[in-house]
Amino acid sequence: MKFIPWILALVFACFSIPAQALHSDKIDKPVENKPLIIVMGEDTYPFEYLDERGTPAGILVDLWREWSIITDTKVQFVSRHWQQSMNQLEQKKADVHIGMSQNQARLKKFDFAKSFTSLNTYLYIHKSINSKKKISDLIPYQVGIVTGSSHEATLSALEPKLSFKRYQNREQLLQAAVNGELFVFAGIEGYQRNLALEQDIAANFYSSSRILIKKINLAPAVVKGDQALVNKINNGFELIPAEVIQQIERHWLGYHRQTSGVIIAMQNGVEPYVDIDADGFPHGMLVDLWTLWSEKTGIKIDFVAGDMNSSIDDVKRGVADVHIGYPESQDMRTGLKQAWHIISVKSRFFSSNPKLTHIEDIAMRIGVFPTAPYISDIKKMFPKAQLRFYDTLESMVKAGRNDEISGFVSSAAMTSHYLLANKLWAEFRQYTDIEFTTDMYVLTRVDDSGLADRIQAGFNLISVEEQIQIERKWLINPDDRFFAGSANKIKLTTQQKQYVSSLGAIKMGYLKNWAPMEFQGKNGEFLGVNADIKNLLVKQLNLTIIPVAYDDFGKMVSDLVKGEIHLVASMAKTSDRANTLAFSLAYWPSPWAIITSLTQPPIFNVSQIAGKRLAVVDGYHIVDQLRQQYPEIKLVVVSDTKQGTEAVVNGSADMFVEQVATLATTLKGGQYPSLKMSLLTEFTEQHSHIGLFPGLKKLVPLIDRAIATIDETEQQNMYQKWVSLDLNSDTLRYQRWFKLLVIGLLIITVIAIVILISNRRLNVEIQKRFKAEETLKYMADHDNVTALPNRSLLDDRLTQATLTHHRDKLKFALLFIDLDGFKAINDQHGHHMGDKLLQRIAVLLTRHVRESDTVARFGGDEFVVLLNHIEAKENARQVADNILIALKKPLLIDDISVTISASIGVAIFPDDADSGASLLKKSDQLMYQAKKVGGHQYKMN
Repeated sequence: MKFIPWILALVFACFSIPAQALHSDKIDKPVENKPLIIVMGEDTYPFEYLDERGTPAGILVDLWREWSIITDTKVQFVSRHWQQSMNQLEQKKADVHIGMSQNQARLKKFDFAKSFTSLNTYLYIHKSINSKKKISDLIPYQVGIVTGSSHEATLSALEPKLSFKRYQNREQLLQAAVNGELFVFAGIEGYQRNLALEQDIAANFYSSSRILIKKINLAPAVVKGDQALVNKINNGFELIPAEVIQQIERHWLGYHRQTSGVIIAMQNGVEPYVDIDADGFPHGMLVDLWTLWSEKTGIKIDFVAGDMNSSIDDVKRGVADVHIGYPESQDMRTGLKQAWHIISVKSRFFSSNPKLTHIEDIAMRIGVFPTAPYISDIKKMFPKAQLRFYDTLESMVKAGRNDEISGFVSSAAMTSHYLLANKLWAEFRQYTDIEFTTDMYVLTRVDDSGLADRIQAGFNLISVEEQIQIERKWLINPDDRFFAGSANKIKLTTQQKQYVSSLGAIKMGYLKNWAPMEFQGKNGEFLGVNADIKNLLVKQLNLTIIPVAYDDFGKMVSDLVKGEIHLVASMAKTSDRANTLAFSLAYWPSPWAIITSLTQPPIFNVSQIAGKRLAVVDGYHIVDQLRQQYPEIKLVVVSDTKQGTEAVVNGSADMFVEQVATLATTLKGGQYPSLKMSLLTEFTEQHSHIGLFPGLKKLVPLIDRAIATIDETEQQNMYQKWVSLDLNSDTLRYQRWFKLLVIGLLIITVIAIVILISNRRLNVEIQKRFKAEETLKYMADHDNVTALPNRSLLDDRLTQATLTHHRDKLKFALLFIDLDGFKAINDQHGHHMGDKLLQRIAVLLTRHVRESDTVARFGGDEFVVLLNHIEAKENARQVADNILIALKKPLLIDDISVTISASIGVAIFPDDADSGASLLKKSDQLMYQAKKVGGHQYKMN
């Protein structure tokens, strides 16, 4: 019994030693049953970081876990800020650092195992200074870095003049960049995590603009002198198979480290979405979207072509990383992961039988693709129909022509392109009321979660405006478009959403009686073109806008300057107003005209008004302009359009000046039969802007983005809805009046004289109204900058040219011209210089064609020349040569010498295409071929 106390003491001593070791700050050497303590950084995604649950994750973490299994060694991860992680190891509070780069300072403190992975480091540049391409260009800017990272030493060695701003961790650094404190910061490769803060960063610091600092080899580090642990680390990592390491890196980076790129499987023959062009290059709408994705993310892409089935197999077998876009549904699954909904395609019913009616109720055979996700919908819509499956559109069209099937369902855009290209458009009818929508998905392998995340993050960087621009290029029929639909909103960063939310409800002033631009309805509602613009801002930006009605324009502008209201549409941007207000981009043409009595001679320019009394609405920008430039005009200031019109009627003013659309609407009502309208040439180039209270200046770029989403179809709809001028009601009213006067002629001879005078006035008025309508039509069909025919009028003339030349078996040519370097001139000298340059180019092009030809502005810096009745290709070739030679000469604009060139695509009817739409597309494609090889030239088949 006397030995029991000694035994208990010995047992207590044995158990107390490990307990003391666990509480010690020093770890001299790992003991057999104790885990290896690995210290790591907590925010270096995707290499080492803590996920949303606080669990260690990343490439290095997974590599160490593999090492743990192979060496049968328990490991425990401890996370710290980057500088603290090195302090932990230096103070022997950890056994090993998970992985860091080597430099002279670190080699003095630590011993390193062999490198087991690598990464690239970059300088990320704000989009406002993305012209900086070298590290030396960044000397004027402070470079944001994380304290303790190797970036400072590396960058200082490359450029000693650089200055730095240090942050404790990556989150603080990124927050500073979001807040505008930094224009440059150092970071590693690997797309940012899909977090709100880093999405804001990615929207302003494009990966495609980053500057490579260097490639860094990462290696585990231990305290000085622990060679045994270094050997154990090296031996363990050497046992990990290379394919396991590649699999881990691919999982997190989303692409092959060997190529630093993504291989995209695509199917042939589905133009305009994706196909191989004549030169063997991928092209199409989806190709353009992926190309933009590559630019946004800085990740290289390449394409592997095949058919629908083989392209899916390429992804499954690992030949490709991702499928460009595939029609999946719940009923039709490939077994791959839907990484991104890239687009929705509209499919319609086509038939070559012109007598086919009531098709839902008859028994017929319908062709369809076996992979179509809408097969069950077709069966519901056509319960009596039999379905026949075809692998290609060509086979379906052939079956339709041979009456093997009554019709088929296929992508409307793809089918239209195919029928036009193969001269079959006239044989088929498209049933626009029978429509199915197919969602197209980017597909990856299920185990490629890292790639799926990267795909989503990259496409989230593409704005709605950019998507719409690409879609407009490839899908000519607005009904086939997806991005322009109402379901798509402008993508705002978290910071922008917070800003919009912080505004609360903002007030938008409008005039009660200024139709068609803005007016108050019978129930007090806000109506007109500007009401539609307001609704667009609400939808796209999630703004809350309260309309505030005004009787007086001057009072409304005064309240805007004081901040009583925040927005006013249809404002002219002048230098004086720009000092007190902020302005959006122009969104609507606003030419001016005057109304006078029928007895007044026609007015074409302001100089004819000298000595006359001219009514003008108080607050309009032209009030000051008229006073300064035409002091001889006697201005009669009125409060609104109605008062100005009444002033001419009652004789208190000789004429009234107002915007064309408003005057046309005023005269359309028939209340003023004694008035007529004339255009003022000096004021035909006016445009409407949205004026903003200066306190909302940060809202201007967002409003500009919303305005940019208005395409030509939506503009035309607004025009038809609010502005169209109809003469029928006026003519009928005058005819009724004329009949009454004829009856009066039977009673008294004096009235007969009045009838003759009134009839003459009637004819004059009708002619003037027709002239006004023709003027408005001219404005609708012509570009307001160059005065050339616009795209709408070009389409009409193309259709006419196709019909006449086909009938007479003649050739005509289409030249698609894109200016090389226009954007640089526009950015350097401003939009005013850009507009003048476009005007000079319009004159130059017109001089090099015949009067029977057409020169049109297609949009932006693109022009189209239609050469009627050419004998041979050589005629078109000569015109293209003449244009290129003429463009070599410098142009002097506002005492500035400007040099511009062009890329031209030349297509010939009917050699290259037999329809206007396909000819236009062919010339566009040839133009892009010319631009791809450097521009300054033309391409033709």
